[in-house]
Amino acid sequence: MKTFPTTKSELIKNLINFSETELSSYSKNRNFDFGHPHKNVSKLSPYLRTRFISEEEVLKITISRNNIKTIEKFIEEIFWRTYWRGWLESHPWIYEEYLNKSKNQLFPKKTGIKCFDYWKEELLDTGYLHNHSRMWFASIWIFTLGYSWQSGADFFKRNLLDFCPASNTLGWRWVAGLQTINKPYLATSENISYFTNGRFNPLNQLNEQVNLNYNDQINNHSFQYIEPKKFQLNKVDKLGIILNKNDLTLNRIFDNNKIAYDCCVYSIEHENKLIDEFNKNIIRDILKNNKNFDITENYNQIIDWLINKKVKNLILPYETVGNTILNNAKFKNKLKELDINYNFFLRDWDRNAFPYANKGFFKFKKNIPNLISLADI
Repeated sequence: MKTFPTTKSELIKNLINFSETELSSYSKNRNFDFGHPHKNVSKLSPYLRTRFISEEEVLKITISRNNIKTIEKFIEEIFWRTYWRGWLESHPWIYEEYLNKSKNQLFPKKTGIKCFDYWKEELLDTGYLHNHSRMWFASIWIFTLGYSWQSGADFFKRNLLDFCPASNTLGWRWVAGLQTINKPYLATSENISYFTNGRFNPLNQLNEQVNLNYNDQINNHSFQYIEPKKFQLNKVDKLGIILNKNDLTLNRIFDNNKIAYDCCVYSIEHENKLIDEFNKNIIRDILKNNKNFDITENYNQIIDWLINKKVKNLILPYETVGNTILNNAKFKNKLKELDINYNFFLRDWDRNAFPYANKGFFKFKKNIPNLISLADI
C-alpha cells in the first residue's frame, strides 16, 4: 500500500480501510508519531488541499462507517483546514507580512538533535510529517535553534505535499506565540519521548523556557468577509471549466447538476521534484478517468484552449489568500477581450463556513453540526 497513492480508486480504498480499522481509535492515537507509514492518521491532507477528494466525500465515507460521536475529533480536524482558510480570508495582511519576511534566510543543516534531524530528512524524502511532529519541529526551529518562524514556514512551503498557505502560515504563527498572543507551543523532551513511543528523547537539548512580548501585535482587527456572488447552476451556452491545484474536482458539481461543459486541467510545475511528480500523477489519473478533458501547462495554452472550444462562460476555482493562480488583471483582461464571462466559483462548503471563521476555532466548531447538515451528509 502506497503512503500517498495517486489514483482516486486507491485513495478511496485506503480511506475505507482507515475508516474501518483505525478511525475508532483516532482520538486516542492521533497525537502519536509512531513513524512511517503513520497508520494512525488518515494522511488525507495532500488530497484535501487540492480537493482531489472533497471534504464531503471524506465525511460521507467515514460517517457511514462510524458513529459520528466517536469520530468527532477526526471531523474537527477536517474542519481545521477550512477554518484556517476562512480566517486568513478576513486577515489577508498576515500572509503579506509573512511573504515579505520569509525569503533569503538561512536553514539549519545537521543540528545534532536526533528527532529534529530525522524529521527534516523525513520531510525531504516523503513530503510529509505527522502533525504533532510539525509542531515540535517548528518549536525547535524557532525557540531552540533561533531561526525565524517565517523561514521555517518557507521551508515547509517548499517541501510539503500538502502545503496550504493558510494552514502553514497560521500554524507556524501559532507555534511562535503570535496567533494566540504570547502563548507559544513549546516542544519538551518529555512530550516528544511520550508521543514518539520512546523513539526520541532530546533530554537537555531543547529550550523549554521562553518569555515572549508580542503585546504590540494585533490579531483582532479583521475585514468583514464578503462572499462572492453565487453562480446559478443553470445550463449556459459554451461553458468551460478550468481545474487547477486549488480544486481538481470542481467539475463534479456540474456533473451532478447535469450541466454540459468543456474542461481542461491546468498543470502547474513545482520546483520540488517529489511534489511535482505527485501532482502530475494525480492529474494523469484525472485525465485517464475523463477522456474528454484537455491539459494546459501555461497561460498561452489556456487562451488557445478557450478560443478553440469557443468558451463563452468560464468557471474557475475560487482563489483564497495565498492561492492566486489566474485571478490577475492580465488574465481577466484577456477574458474581457475574448468576451468571456467568468466566475471564480466558491464551493458551498466554504461559503457556509467562512463567515464563522473570523474568531477562534472553539467558537467556529460550535457551528460544525450545522455545517455538516448544510453539506447534506
